[in-house]
Amino acid sequence: MRILIISDHSDPLAKIGSKESGGQNVFIYYLAKHLAKKGVKVDVFTRWDQKNKRKIVTVSPNFRVIRIKAGPKGYLARDKFLHVLDEFVKNILSFVIAEPEPYDLIHSNYWFSGLAGLEIAKKLNLPQVHVYHSIGEVRFKVLKKFKLQKRDFFYFQKRTESEKLIAEKSTGIIATSPSEKHLLLRLFKLDPKKIIVITIGVDRKIFFPIGQLRARKKLGLNETKKLLIYAGRIEWRKGIGTLLYSFKQVLETYPDSKLYIIGGARTAKLKKLEQAELDRQQEIIRQLNLQNRVVYAGPKTHKRLRLYYSAADVCVVPSYYEPFGIVPLEAMACGTPVVASKTGGLSYSVKNGRSGFLAEPRNKQELAEKILAVLKRGKESFQPECLKEVKQKFDWEKISMAYTKYFDQVTKQK
Repeated sequence: MRILIISDHSDPLAKIGSKESGGQNVFIYYLAKHLAKKGVKVDVFTRWDQKNKRKIVTVSPNFRVIRIKAGPKGYLARDKFLHVLDEFVKNILSFVIAEPEPYDLIHSNYWFSGLAGLEIAKKLNLPQVHVYHSIGEVRFKVLKKFKLQKRDFFYFQKRTESEKLIAEKSTGIIATSPSEKHLLLRLFKLDPKKIIVITIGVDRKIFFPIGQLRARKKLGLNETKKLLIYAGRIEWRKGIGTLLYSFKQVLETYPDSKLYIIGGARTAKLKKLEQAELDRQQEIIRQLNLQNRVVYAGPKTHKRLRLYYSAADVCVVPSYYEPFGIVPLEAMACGTPVVASKTGGLSYSVKNGRSGFLAEPRNKQELAEKILAVLKRGKESFQPECLKEVKQKFDWEKISMAYTKYFDQVTKQK
């Protein structure tokens, strides 16, 4: 079997933790890697976003990343991708037509890739399965509810229309959690048989428990103080502002605790894009007098991130909207409980009271209470459930087997 994966703005080989990389990049990389191990030939097509990147990278014998020119070879904000979508489709088709071996199926990710996939599937007469990663209508409602600002209504209207079209025209839809399946059914009025639930996984060869004291020694951190960790992008919707207010309350009980914020852009150009949000957070820190309690540690490699997860007493994921979220899985795989917003797939990945706690989005009081509940119970009481959940539900070997089985079914129905 040969699969054509489209991941327009998420290069699976991008460095993790920066503006140009997030959960979708990680998902695509591991899915392709594990499918390739099972003998499936996988080509991932993504936009060529840096001049110094090679056009074709052979990751393993069955796994290639192919970068397609669409607009300038530089960073492009997602809401600008529509301007280069036609060029992206045209250049993918040119590459595919020149290939000696045909593809059996298209797997598209996010709505731009979904639109590209529809065009390519029509031209090549191939089945297409789609993963949304986030839903425009839901994200827009969250932004509108929580943040008063001028929005690009045309963009969201186009996205909503496109996501409905993708739902109707695709051969199948893959939801990453049961809650996402229910949401898709409600929004797009689909036949339930058209949607299959296959979750996202975590690499347990990279993320595994290390003794807390050992991890802290390796990082040069205090061995006895309470340590909170946030890992992800420096973006408003990630809820870091709410976390800072909650952390102020945590300090009333644990005055010597610290909050480490992991993530952020790596290049000067991309740092400019997150500067406004970073300035806003710094102002909150000054107002709350948290200067000596909050550390911005920057982006980290996965192996380094493993140490921070293991060193922490709790990982906090305070997003206002999160379709799934890989960070909770990484933390849990390291045996660290998670306090997350009760939204999207987080409600599925974090078992309330067992592997951590859930709190209402942007509720600083409840978030603080749940963080304190974890700190008072202690990391050790959550660890067995964290490890059990990851092993049973979020193991990439099992997930890739489910994908292979599903792809087989779809191609046989063609």
